[in-house]
Amino acid sequence: MRRNTAHRRIQSSNKSNFMISRFLVAIGFVVFALHATNLACSYADGALFPTHYDHIKEAAVIVLAEPIGKIGYNVEFRIKEVMKGSFEDQEFTASEVHTSCTDLTFVLQQEATLPPFLAAKIPKRTPKYLLFLERTTDSWKLSIQATEAMNSPVWDEQSSESLLAVRQLIRVSNRNDYEAEKRELKELRRIAKSGRQPRKYPKSLVKLIDDHLRSPTPKKTFQDLIEIYGQSERDGKRDVLWALAKGGHKEATEFFTRMLDSPIPSNYVGPISQFIITTRNAALLLRIGRNYPILDKSTRWPLMWALIKTADGRHADLMMAALKSADKEEAGRLAEWFVRYPNEEATEIVNRLVAGAYQENWELTFGLAGMGDPGTVSWAKEFMNKDGKDRWMAFYTIAYSPLDEADRLARDIIEGTDSRGLTFLIQGYGDSHNPRKYKRLYDIVRLTKKDSEVENWLRRTLDTMSENGDPRASELKRLLSGG
Repeated sequence: MRRNTAHRRIQSSNKSNFMISRFLVAIGFVVFALHATNLACSYADGALFPTHYDHIKEAAVIVLAEPIGKIGYNVEFRIKEVMKGSFEDQEFTASEVHTSCTDLTFVLQQEATLPPFLAAKIPKRTPKYLLFLERTTDSWKLSIQATEAMNSPVWDEQSSESLLAVRQLIRVSNRNDYEAEKRELKELRRIAKSGRQPRKYPKSLVKLIDDHLRSPTPKKTFQDLIEIYGQSERDGKRDVLWALAKGGHKEATEFFTRMLDSPIPSNYVGPISQFIITTRNAALLLRIGRNYPILDKSTRWPLMWALIKTADGRHADLMMAALKSADKEEAGRLAEWFVRYPNEEATEIVNRLVAGAYQENWELTFGLAGMGDPGTVSWAKEFMNKDGKDRWMAFYTIAYSPLDEADRLARDIIEGTDSRGLTFLIQGYGDSHNPRKYKRLYDIVRLTKKDSEVENWLRRTLDTMSENGDPRASELKRLLSGG
């Protein structure tokens, strides 16, 4: 990872200065080594992981189940006890998971390390597993997030510390009262630490509860997160900032504002930017956003997204300053904002960056098309009829453009016989801000004969748009389903 000991002074909007310490690790990916698989697993910057108690709290159903059969990675379980929630089935089928980030393996019997002739004389032991389940549309599935909580077999129900601990934590979680649960967890920890009733309150509860109370997670209260911040070292403090940001704790506005009065590490820009996005805090956006042009790319990348997702028409000067300092990659993203808030100067800047090389600079081309540049449509009209793996770019360009000529081309594609091109057009509409896309998607929905690939991508695109809160896409989805 990049390190730099130079300091750069940044002017904030209230004339005070804050300095970003460049010697700290630049924003990037954090790599963890999975002990179970020894494979590298990368998580995005700001990844926070639920505690064992969080998994118990969030699980709709927790069952104790015994594996009774296995074919490949599919394991059949017999339900022995429903420990949390309501689950009526007597059996459940689950799949093992083996990826670089998740390894979930179920064994059917205890593996013997003795020679075969001795192992044959020892009774086989069958394990049980705690399964954390979450609801799907019409069934149940394992909670992949709770992998570690499910990876440990229970060999003896009477003596298993993990089983005893989960029973106690389920009982506390059922209170459904944050402060009451916290008080009871502390009392449970005190009893477990005393060691007076180990068969009811195993000592493993102490670590589980400590981990939960000390871990910064988004659902903790603002007061608790600030307390954890005060008790944490540098990396721990940054995790608290991410928890405040992802939890949308608006009461943290003053906390972040005061933070910008003093020097901050460069890797604090990420959580501050996320806080701006989550809470749509325009005041903080203005204060830190003015510094975009003088930050290096790795530091300002998350700030770029805060600008794109939070700025509105009042922030045109801020966005123009960002665009003027951007390289091609950044400009391709920033162009999304200027599609929503057109600006003639911004269009000229992006046009100069593309320099007629539409295919090579396709991300910029899509943004330029969305801004209403006619040159992109002329290029797409010609390029759509050529062969090659990049042909899709032409159809995306047409989907992004709000111009009359692009809309005429779209209608021709819909009425034509190029099903592959129509599929590309649908995919482009899914990503674009083109206001005309709904009429064209309606035309595609009403087609009496649709290629199977067209049907598939139309459904997938409308599904995604609906999941992102688009009501017009939801209505089109209903029509597609025969509603």
